[in-house]
Amino acid sequence: PLCPRAAPPELQEKTLVLVKPDAVQRRLVGNVIQRFERRGFKLVAMKLLQADQGLLDKHYQQLRQKPFYPALLAYMTSGPLVAMVWEGYNVVRSTRAMVGDTDSAAAAAGTIRGDFSMHVSR
Repeated sequence: PLCPRAAPPELQEKTLVLVKPDAVQRRLVGNVIQRFERRGFKLVAMKLLQADQGLLDKHYQQLRQKPFYPALLAYMTSGPLVAMVWEGYNVVRSTRAMVGDTDSAAAAAGTIRGDFSMHVSR
């Protein structure tokens, strides 16, 4: 289906999107929301929160043994973040394409990271 909302319920997916502390501080939340809305996805939950180490340890479980994890933890607890759940047809794959490469230097222009990220850790 061309319109994500037109998909039958069994083809609807949900995905978590985090707007990290520097993007919240730089007032980019609206820009991120706008990109998802333009694609026809539905915002089903949103929360502004201050993440603590316990929550981040669960979310980033696969990264806990990496050498950069302490810096990531310090950054993610440095300020509030916005957690959003988006719903729609193919929203998981579409989100990956919209967000861009995790290395901001390699993220293509037109992606969220390519347009807004200032550093791989930000």
